Amino acid sequence: MMRRIELAVDARAALYLVGGLVKWFSIAFVVPFAYAVFTREPWWPYVLPGALALLGGWVIERAARTERDIGPREGFFVVALAWFTVAALGAMPFVLMGVLRPIDAYFEAMSGFTTTGATVIAHVEGLPRALLLWRAFTQWLGGMGIIVLAVALLPKLGVGGSQLMDAEAPGPTLERLTPRIRETARLLWGIYVGLTALDVLLLVFLGRMSWFDAVAHAFTTLSTGGFSTQDSGFTVFSGAAQWITVLFMAMGGLNFALIYRVVARWQWRSLLTDTEARFYGALLLGATLALWMSIDGGGEGLRHSAFQAVSIMTTTGYASTDFDQWNPAAKIVLLVLMFLGGCAGSTAGSIKVIRTWLVFRFIVRETRNVIHPQAVLPIRVSGRVVSESIVRAVAIFAILYVTIFAFGSVLLLWDSMRAGLKVGIVEAASAVAATLGNVGPGFGIVGPMSTYAELPGTSKILLVFLMWAGRLELFPVIVLFTRSYWKG
Repeated sequence: MMRRIELAVDARAALYLVGGLVKWFSIAFVVPFAYAVFTREPWWPYVLPGALALLGGWVIERAARTERDIGPREGFFVVALAWFTVAALGAMPFVLMGVLRPIDAYFEAMSGFTTTGATVIAHVEGLPRALLLWRAFTQWLGGMGIIVLAVALLPKLGVGGSQLMDAEAPGPTLERLTPRIRETARLLWGIYVGLTALDVLLLVFLGRMSWFDAVAHAFTTLSTGGFSTQDSGFTVFSGAAQWITVLFMAMGGLNFALIYRVVARWQWRSLLTDTEARFYGALLLGATLALWMSIDGGGEGLRHSAFQAVSIMTTTGYASTDFDQWNPAAKIVLLVLMFLGGCAGSTAGSIKVIRTWLVFRFIVRETRNVIHPQAVLPIRVSGRVVSESIVRAVAIFAILYVTIFAFGSVLLLWDSMRAGLKVGIVEAASAVAATLGNVGPGFGIVGPMSTYAELPGTSKILLVFLMWAGRLELFPVIVLFTRSYWKG
């Protein structure tokens, strides 16, 4: 007699929410569809996935309808499944237009929604403009988070919204701006939309970009995504456009709760009193100076140094020059920046500045404890004591991140060699660091003026997994692969 297996996860409640998310995601295809109609380009590649999302989401939602609320377990499941599903739907226009094969299209879409910016398209300037707009729009949607947008718009996510946002939120903690999670989500998206609009206007009137280029790059700047409408990225745009983009990339790497306090409440001192913001600014300034001295450039060198330091550390991945041609010292600085990332609560990826700060303070404290075993030395952030559980979780995250990076680098190197591709350890490591940290370009074969197209299909699948795991910040992904998660 077969024993019935009781799952600890309420799959019905989770699928009900996934169905609703997918159904409402269909609205996203209106943007490229409308632009395609306006420019008289093929519009049906956006209608088909939009219709599939609408119909498929409706069917799943109806079949799994339930009134039960979700908990943390279901939150992890919904977020993980929603990102995979949305990427699959987002890949369809690339396939239907005949631009990419399914595996490459899925790579491109996952890179978009996770704001990684790694691409397999060698000649983006040859793509239809509506498809370029869709490509940029995927990063804008993924930047603040698909789940955060859903919580802001969908009433039925009001109760379980906190579970979903906690599972998707970038950083150790999600700072609520209001007592209600839905209002917090709306405020975050309001700030995001406002800054995007401001970026567009500045790029057009000061940076001398076309309206199309300005909109597309504003989408991929605030989201710290990095997709460009140009094959050579920002090398073709004016110095003014590059400095404007440096400013908005830096804002994209800041905690949006901090931006809210500064912009909406005029608490400008928060920029100076917030530990993470101060450390973030110091790291950006130090990295800029280190790059500038290593490349030995004048005024133009300073601009490129600032641009690349901010671009890589915020995990945007734009290139104002071919930094793959820089000397080894400069490349080491860039590789370190790939691991740092932006602030918690930002659109940036990687380890995050606050985690780096906590690990540093933890090492300092443990060193002091060796000298003074009886001393009680709490770790403080912005004047507040950080609990030992958070410090322990951050240390575990850092160890897990480095371990996955190491294993991923070895796997990518082995798979590339198996496929007969000449990839060195530095190139493999940079590709893994760039995808796990949602940065985008690496060095060599995956450098800023190259693409990921040459990598074998199995390597692309590995990197897709790393992009997804990096965007969800590892723990939700690791939890899904544990027996206790499913069986309690």
